[in-house]
Amino acid sequence: MEIIQQTAFTGADGIQLTTVPDKQPTATQIQLKTAYTPVLPWDWRSATGELAGLNPARPPYVLSYALTGIVTAVGQLRRTTLLGQRLLTVNFHGSAREQNLLAPSPLVLPVPDQVSLAAATTLIGGADAAVKLMQAAKIHAGMTVLVTGAAGGVGSYLVQLLHQQGATVLALSRPANRDWLTQLGANDTIDYTTDLTTQLQAAPKATVLLDTIGNTQLLNSLAAGQPQLQVWSIAQQNWQPLAATQAFHFVNGPIWPQQYRRLLDQLATGQLTAAIAATYDFHDVRQAQQAAQQPGQRGRTLLRYSH
Repeated sequence: MEIIQQTAFTGADGIQLTTVPDKQPTATQIQLKTAYTPVLPWDWRSATGELAGLNPARPPYVLSYALTGIVTAVGQLRRTTLLGQRLLTVNFHGSAREQNLLAPSPLVLPVPDQVSLAAATTLIGGADAAVKLMQAAKIHAGMTVLVTGAAGGVGSYLVQLLHQQGATVLALSRPANRDWLTQLGANDTIDYTTDLTTQLQAAPKATVLLDTIGNTQLLNSLAAGQPQLQVWSIAQQNWQPLAATQAFHFVNGPIWPQQYRRLLDQLATGQLTAAIAATYDFHDVRQAQQAAQQPGQRGRTLLRYSH
């Protein structure tokens, strides 16, 4: 089988596809034929060594950690009823491989029949990060919330979940995404490519900023003149507030398995919509990473491993 490795901290130049021998599951493992993995900022930022303090992996290592797939073999101590099941799961040893061997874990989640494997793949590194941000910021009905990167893989879920929560959503994005974000639940959209001051003055006053981008200059512009703003970020660890009355918090970590199940159920019932920017064959991983980093992308870019 083929795997995608990061062979050096040199960005996309360090990516290499390698053929390794197939392995059979041990007594307690299951084998998944990989369907999709997401292309995440975690991958390309780790690839330069930027996240060395958060990601313990050192080259050479297998990219990514999230995946969906279908169970094709089980170990002697696992139930044969697992065969053929469609699963959403993680492999912290690297999921960017044609087959994944997985030990028992609470994060092995059946995907409802109504949900495509591609849609389910967007939850890890997407909707889960949105849930984590909202929990950390203690979002409740009636709050006015600014969202950076509102059209992205995390932001598009934030807009929907904030709307469900009864918050007023101010979505930062490009004008081309305005109508789409309004359909997802944004109350107003702000064009970050033009002067922000006039737009922010005309919009409802936000007390919370949920940041998915990590751009220091943008955070400074949004925080200027808003002394009560509380900033929560999944993408920036060290932003300095502009006023003593402001606060900044870096957010990182998992959500509970039952929260993933709820997100899958919401996809199944149409309460949530998965936004997929593009899907690439896994051999085109470099091209996929480059595309995913372009401004204005709607949703998550995926790698496809099987048809």
